[in-house]
Amino acid sequence: MMLRVDTAAARHGLPLWDEAALRAAEAEAARRLAPHTLMQRAGEAAARLLRANWPHARRVLVLCGPGNNGGDGLAAAAWLARQPHAPQLELLLPGCGDAAQWNPATRPADWCWALAEARGAGLQPRAWAEVDAARLLQDSDVVLDAMLGLGSRQAPRGDIAEAIDLLCALPRRPPVLAVDVPSGLSCASGEAPGSLLAADVTLAMLGLRAGHVGGPHSTACGRLWLDDLQAAPGGVGQRASACWGDTAAALAAVAPPEAAAHKGARGDVRIFGGAAGMGGALWLAARAALGLGAGRVFAAALDPAAGALDPVYPEVMLRQPPDLLQQARAARGTRACLVFGPGAGTGATAWQLLCELLPLEQPLVIDADGLNLLAAQAPDAQAWRWLRARAAPTWLTPHPAEAARLLRCDVAAIQADRIGAARSLCAQSGAHVVLKGAGSVIACCDGALWINPSGNGLLASAGSGDVLSGALAALLARSDGGRDAARAAVWLHGAAADLALREALPLRAAELPELMLRAWRAARDGIRQPGP
Repeated sequence: MMLRVDTAAARHGLPLWDEAALRAAEAEAARRLAPHTLMQRAGEAAARLLRANWPHARRVLVLCGPGNNGGDGLAAAAWLARQPHAPQLELLLPGCGDAAQWNPATRPADWCWALAEARGAGLQPRAWAEVDAARLLQDSDVVLDAMLGLGSRQAPRGDIAEAIDLLCALPRRPPVLAVDVPSGLSCASGEAPGSLLAADVTLAMLGLRAGHVGGPHSTACGRLWLDDLQAAPGGVGQRASACWGDTAAALAAVAPPEAAAHKGARGDVRIFGGAAGMGGALWLAARAALGLGAGRVFAAALDPAAGALDPVYPEVMLRQPPDLLQQARAARGTRACLVFGPGAGTGATAWQLLCELLPLEQPLVIDADGLNLLAAQAPDAQAWRWLRARAAPTWLTPHPAEAARLLRCDVAAIQADRIGAARSLCAQSGAHVVLKGAGSVIACCDGALWINPSGNGLLASAGSGDVLSGALAALLARSDGGRDAARAAVWLHGAAADLALREALPLRAAELPELMLRAWRAARDGIRQPGP
């Protein structure tokens, strides 16, 4: 069954699989089905999707690589060639050498079968070196990219890199349908280690991988579709590595602000931060907590010269840090959430305050400088032991650079395996983690993991992370630190940016809470309606 991977699909969630699960599904299908059935299904699915998207294309160029991804392309070309009113098909095999190398000794058996199918359909596959590739690329109405598949991890090389670079350099590049994944994109991470052929449409086979929906270059998939080829990994006992979306469940688990009965039911949020010169981060977090429905919001600025009133949001109750700390100690048994870090700085006062907060048995969000203070300590230091010993839920919300400091690696290592990095942070800290970025990763200590489907580059601006920490605390306070509240907060944060992008609005961090509420109302209306 073919499914569009879009906001409607994200509402109820889709499983994400690792490579081992997909390989296991392939192996089981090969065992129980007639030979080559899975490749035949994949080729037909890709060909049908191409015709559905570009029904009037007259010249289709099919680029097939040396592995089974290339075999899918060959099978697609064979299926297209046998249809009434078939387009003119050019079949090129970059990375496959010359025709003398197209045999079972050097190519997979399925690939060789698909090559025979293409020839039997009247096509004449040609080696890359035999043709004027630049002219063929320029004269094509559509390109079917079947050069590199889900097992690709290295930068493209040789003919395949040349094909990608030629296509990308065209002043009028034809639209591209990618089979499994755009060539050059890592399915595991959503990164592109070298040349990348961005697709207009991508058809994922069997199941989705994390790189299809998250990571720095996952948008290269364009409009994403999924076909499980009647052989999904879940059907053979494989367990998904993560879930993409499932926003309906997350939002349904959190009562909207207007539905809360009274301010006590909404919970208290206490935020510590705002050292000298960084007070804006504290106010952004506090205002976001108010906007997302916290019953009461208290803020303690570490800057001794900070004002005693927020003139824009006088509802924020300002306290001196020792006073708010004492209030937090006395608030056991109430709905509440603590936040430490927005604009806190990394001085001795901030460090002492973090050490005082860690033993408190209330949900705690640690962001920004709170993460930097932890990163400066050895993993066996007292602060980390307190963190791991906490009974109340703790949430760390690093961006990739902060995660790299916490895990003592570089940002490239974080981005190369965002799911692995989030899980490592959970294990190291005993806390739940929101690893921010393209496809934010929400990882829980029990192994549950989600990739957030909302958001765009408009969030890459000063203060947006402070807004997330305040909004996250507001929803956690009402749900005693539940994971659905965290998923809802992260999704709303991204959905606000998506709303701004659709309406061509300039996005400042201070405007995010109102946009988050608008996105929440729209999502609730959509969830109440039947169907996608």
